[in-house]
Amino acid sequence: MSQRHEVTFRRRAGCGVAIQEAESKVGRAVGAFLHEGELSMFIAMNRFQVIRGEEETFETVWKSRESHLGEVPGFVAFHLLRGPEAEDHTLFASHTVWRSKADFEAWTTSEAFRKAHAGAGGHKPLYLGPPKFEGFEVIQTVTAASAG
Repeated sequence: MSQRHEVTFRRRAGCGVAIQEAESKVGRAVGAFLHEGELSMFIAMNRFQVIRGEEETFETVWKSRESHLGEVPGFVAFHLLRGPEAEDHTLFASHTVWRSKADFEAWTTSEAFRKAHAGAGGHKPLYLGPPKFEGFEVIQTVTAASAG
């Protein structure tokens, strides 16, 4: 059974090398995961409607926080995504790839989760309403190596 995992990065001037390195690291992580014979992955996403004008602050909060994800069994990769702009907000999503739904659920009750979210809500309002969680079980993954 083949699997599908597609990652698209928005390229910015001057960031080409860093983005290529990130694409390479994600590809190796997913590839190594697939070569281990694992057939299921889980993707956890939180969507944020960030108030216009607060995008840089929101990004800084995420980039400067300690995620503690590296110490959690089953963690594969994390991405902070910036999406389209609307009149009153810019859409962002946190996108975390897990070996399984059970690994994700175990993380949500772990000490690492508590530490990673200890400062949540301690900043001035940056987004409209609460984040919207979406969880997905991966059905198919296609990598550059398997797309042949």
